[in-house]
Amino acid sequence: MLEDITLDTPVAQPQSSGRPASQPASQPLRVAVLWKTPNLGLYSNAPFDELFTAIGHNNGNLAFVHSIASHLANPVTFYSWGASAETLRKNADIIVIPCANQLGRHTDYGQMADNLEKSGLPIVAIGLGAQANSYDHDIELSPGTLRWAQVIAASNPASSTSSNIYTRGAYTTGQLDKLGITGSLPGGCPSYFLNQAPGLGRKIHANWTARALPRSVSVAAGHQAWVKTREIEHQLISLMMDPIAPGQYVVQSMGEMIKISRGIFDSIEPKVLTEIHNHTVPHYSDEEFKAWCRNYVRSFYDVPAWMDSLRQQDLTIGCRYHGVALALQAERMGLTVTIDSRTRELCENTGVPYAEAADLTAPLTRSRLKSLVRFDPDAYDAHRAEAAGRYLDFLEANRLKPAAFLKAIATGK
Repeated sequence: MLEDITLDTPVAQPQSSGRPASQPASQPLRVAVLWKTPNLGLYSNAPFDELFTAIGHNNGNLAFVHSIASHLANPVTFYSWGASAETLRKNADIIVIPCANQLGRHTDYGQMADNLEKSGLPIVAIGLGAQANSYDHDIELSPGTLRWAQVIAASNPASSTSSNIYTRGAYTTGQLDKLGITGSLPGGCPSYFLNQAPGLGRKIHANWTARALPRSVSVAAGHQAWVKTREIEHQLISLMMDPIAPGQYVVQSMGEMIKISRGIFDSIEPKVLTEIHNHTVPHYSDEEFKAWCRNYVRSFYDVPAWMDSLRQQDLTIGCRYHGVALALQAERMGLTVTIDSRTRELCENTGVPYAEAADLTAPLTRSRLKSLVRFDPDAYDAHRAEAAGRYLDFLEANRLKPAAFLKAIATGK
C-alpha cells in the first residue's frame, strides 16, 4: 500500500477518446492521475472499510495526492491503479502516479507494470521513495516492483536530458541508479508545496517564537508494533494531555490504529487492542482507555480539515512524516521522530525538523522539545524556492502544465 481526500481540484469530466495528431501542441494534455477516490464526500457515516480503502490504507497519502492534484493545471481525471490499459489509452494522453514508499520488499507491482506498459502512454512518477532500515542498507525489490519501475522509466515522455521520475531524495535516486534506472530527479515530497504562498518559513517562525514554550501538542501517532519508540510515544502522550492546553493524538496507519479514532473497538482482535492500549495509556483500565480514545484520538479524511486542526496546535511531533509536514504547511512547527531511511530522507529534502528516535533518550519535556527544533526560516524559504523551481522545470519538461502558484513560490513573489 501507499505510505504514508477531499480535493479542491474537481474531478474532470470525461474527455472524448483519442487525440488527433494534428491537435495543437499548446493544448494541455489530458492527465490520468492514478488515485481512485479524489473526493470522499460526506464521509462521516461511511463504513470503515470503505474509508480505509479510499485513503490507500494510510491517511498520510491524502497529503501528497491533494498536493499533486493542486499542482496540475491540465484537465485531470482520476482512475484506480487497476484501471485497464484501454481505459487509460482512450481517456488520457499521459499518466501521473502520486507515489510514496513503493520501492521496498513490501510491494509487488508486476501486474500493474504489465497494464501500464500495454497502455502505451507516457508516465510521470512524482514523489517516489525507497524504504530500508537506514541509509546504510540497500533496498530489496520483488521482480514485479523492479519491472514496474523499469516500465515507468522506459515510458519517459521528457527530453533525453530530463527524467520522468521525481524522487523523495538522493537516497532513492541512488538506489534507482544501482538498479540501472538512472537520471531520476531527487526532489522531496510534493506536499512541500501544499501551502501556496511564498515566505512560509517566516510565518512558521513567527508562530513558533510567539511563545517561550509550546503549549498544545499534536502527536503524529506511530504504530503499536513499534516497540522501540514506545517510551517516546508514552512521553509525547503525557505532554499532549495538558488540562489547560489539550492536544490530540492523530493516527494514520494501520487499520486497527485508525479504528480506535472512530470508536470501533469490537472488530479489533483482542490481542491487537491490548497492544494499542499498552502503546498509548497502559496505566488506564480497558474502559478508561476507550474513553481516552474518544476524547483524544483523531483521524482525518480531507487535507483542509486536517491542516485546520493542526494550526490550532503549537507543535506537532511524532514518527509520521506527513502528519508532521502538514503542520508546517499550516504555518505551525513540527518535529519528526525519524525511524528509518524513508522518514529521514523526506525531512532532509523538505526542511522538516527531525530528531533520530535513537537519540531521544533523555526525558522529553517542553523545554527539551524546544531545544530539539532547529529551524532557520530564511534557509527554509530559500530551499523551498529552489526546490519549487526544480519541480516546476520537471513538470514542464514532462509536458505538464504547472499551477501558477508554483512559480510564485519559486520566485518568492
